[in-house]
Amino acid sequence: MSSDLAAFLEHARSKGMDHGTIRMLLLSAGWKEKDVARALAEHALDLPVPAPPDSGGARDAFLYLSAFAALYASAIATVSLLFDGVNRMLPDPALGENARASAWSLSGTRWSLATLLVSFPLFVAFSRFLLKEMAVQLERSWSAVRRWLTYLTLFVAAVALATDLVTLVFYLLEGELSLRFLLKVLIVSIVAGLTFAYYLATVRMPARTLAASGMHTRFGTAAAGIAIVTLVWGGLVVGSPFSERLRKLDERRIQELGTIETALDRFCLGPPEVREKGAPKALVAPLPRSLDELASVAVVERPRTIDPATGLPYEYRVTGPSSFELCATFDLPRDEDLAPRWNHTAGRHCFAVDLLSPK
Repeated sequence: MSSDLAAFLEHARSKGMDHGTIRMLLLSAGWKEKDVARALAEHALDLPVPAPPDSGGARDAFLYLSAFAALYASAIATVSLLFDGVNRMLPDPALGENARASAWSLSGTRWSLATLLVSFPLFVAFSRFLLKEMAVQLERSWSAVRRWLTYLTLFVAAVALATDLVTLVFYLLEGELSLRFLLKVLIVSIVAGLTFAYYLATVRMPARTLAASGMHTRFGTAAAGIAIVTLVWGGLVVGSPFSERLRKLDERRIQELGTIETALDRFCLGPPEVREKGAPKALVAPLPRSLDELASVAVVERPRTIDPATGLPYEYRVTGPSSFELCATFDLPRDEDLAPRWNHTAGRHCFAVDLLSPK
């Protein structure tokens, strides 16, 4: 309270003015209602007016923003994983999709799976906490933050449903409907429709009805069912973390064998930049007797010659003037369309290379 206002209140009370008269004088002079009420309280009371509980403030903003952010992340991850499942079950040859080849390129699937694994439990936890608070303190259902975010979610879900319907009608008119496309339309309809139906039904419910409604349980059960099915499918596709680690070790072995082959090519045939274009390949140096000898003469990059997991050296055997074998022990089989010459079985496998043969 300013010193001028405090002096005025003291003077007015000394003249016998009551609170009502003092309030009217201050309001007519342009003071705000809340400032007048606070000044009168501070002048007349020995204790300050206690602050009210935070309803609709920073705390509610944090809780509801967290809950709705987890909802959006869960919905997007679910749709992404289910779309990926449709693409794998029904690959489109026109788009160059291949269900078998994609088994070794699952980074996008793992990101979506990780997002759903983290965001959905957070969404459930925040939602349960907020619903319990509303059941105890009914006035929390009137939170402006809750209403704004709920209507924003309804808008997003409505746009998704409308876009889904427009796309469906467009492809129907184009005569290009397929099972793959219809499944994707169904996925978006279920996820967006379920979200829209739940929040539309609960946003304007009276506080007591909202606290006792069974819609929360039904929506949670349906959402959990979709999330669990999606997570199980994603887990089956990407495999265990242990299998992924073995796959990455095998990929590293292939990279290192490729580096060894490149070093042998450069050493025996000369640097590519000095070779005559169109000229037949010719040896300028004999094959080294061992990988240690190759490592000692490497110029651009010294190849790794030891298995990253076992610490044992890769096997190298000269089979002719320009041919050799590179062998390694792999944990998993590889059968890929990309760089098929490096496909291998599980266990010990050898790659035969002839430097003078075209690759």
